Amino acid sequence: MTGEGVRPAVRPPAGAVGLLRDRRFLPLFATQLLGAFNDNLFKGAIVILAVYRAGGESGAVMAMLAGGLFILPFLLFSALAGELADRLPKPLLIRRVKFLEILVMLLGAVALVTVHLPALLFVLFLMGAQSTLFGPLKYGILPELLEEDELLPANGLVEASTFLAILLGTMGGTILVALPGGERLTAVAVLTIALLGWLASLGVPRRPAAAPELRRRFNPWPASREALARARGRPSIWRTILGISWFWAVGGIYLAQLPAYAAGELGAEESVATLLLGMFVLGIGLGSLLARPAAGGHVSLRPVPWAMAALALFSLDLVAAAATLEGGTAGVDLTAFLALPGSWRLLADLGLLATAGGVFVVPLYAWLQARSDPAWKARVIAANNIVNALFLVLSAALAALLLALGLSVIGLLTLTGIGNLLVALLLFRRARAGGLERE
Repeated sequence: MTGEGVRPAVRPPAGAVGLLRDRRFLPLFATQLLGAFNDNLFKGAIVILAVYRAGGESGAVMAMLAGGLFILPFLLFSALAGELADRLPKPLLIRRVKFLEILVMLLGAVALVTVHLPALLFVLFLMGAQSTLFGPLKYGILPELLEEDELLPANGLVEASTFLAILLGTMGGTILVALPGGERLTAVAVLTIALLGWLASLGVPRRPAAAPELRRRFNPWPASREALARARGRPSIWRTILGISWFWAVGGIYLAQLPAYAAGELGAEESVATLLLGMFVLGIGLGSLLARPAAGGHVSLRPVPWAMAALALFSLDLVAAAATLEGGTAGVDLTAFLALPGSWRLLADLGLLATAGGVFVVPLYAWLQARSDPAWKARVIAANNIVNALFLVLSAALAALLLALGLSVIGLLTLTGIGNLLVALLLFRRARAGGLERE
């Protein structure tokens, strides 16, 4: 039996299927999957309650607040979470953070049953804080549990499951809370999932602290500046963080705008929006699993420029396909959508650009984990989370501004495709100048 701080003997690297049977990885995988699903289940339910209980502009404002309050803790507390993850044993913290989720969901259950919207938003902020604590642990512990050549399939599984949890959790929350007695059903669901996540966390193997000598501090600003400065001090690490952040910014735009495109541009029913989101999520999942063979089975950034180039080309072709589609004024169902000329081309483009996105981001995460200083690993991942959150907020704000100024959803997707193309060109230029992996 592996003791505290003792790694198992070196073994042949496991692939994705092998990792899902491996006790080094499976408990962590189940823990993070249940956590991501619960976050989005609760958030999806809140949005529906806000829109239909508050109504009108108040509902729209509260729905916007829901997204902002969840992401705010990542900006405020990520650096402190990274320091904590380096100072204390990560498995111990994982169990404590998941137990904290149960307490937060107890408050959430009361807020759901009483339909107290301000309380629900406060609980959502607490959930964001809990997810902020979990982020550096989730990614920081992978190099401590696994061999380097297992980081690619492990990150592929994590990314694929995260997007699946976002989709299914959001859909589940909106459907469950709308049922008769939906508030109580949702309350029971989030509590049950939180409990299952904590039980799964008990199986994460023990590991020692990476930097137990770190002093404790509570001011997030010096910690954030220090973490960001450390990341910027390693050019390859900083470029990796920027690449991951671009991926999340682009992904956020597609997740937000695909339903808007289906409803506003095509006059389509919800089933069409669900199909588009499903294609996007399935593509991310497939690409995440293909990242390992694309990288030759080793931690490498070589596939990254090519994946971004593919993402750019398919995103621009998606715009061309979307421009040819002619929807109805309202009520276009799934069958009618699939009968439209160009609909299959649009679906193929969406799936392929998402697949390229998965191949793009997984090597970046693996590189970040494998090449960061072990004593700073969680804090570098915290710096990544801060920059990710900034990119998400800024991209959402810019998209909202452009749409408010009269830009169409197709126009916004066109600008996103052009941005992808520019990023691809920058990556190829860097690769020719001396390699993405050089400092």
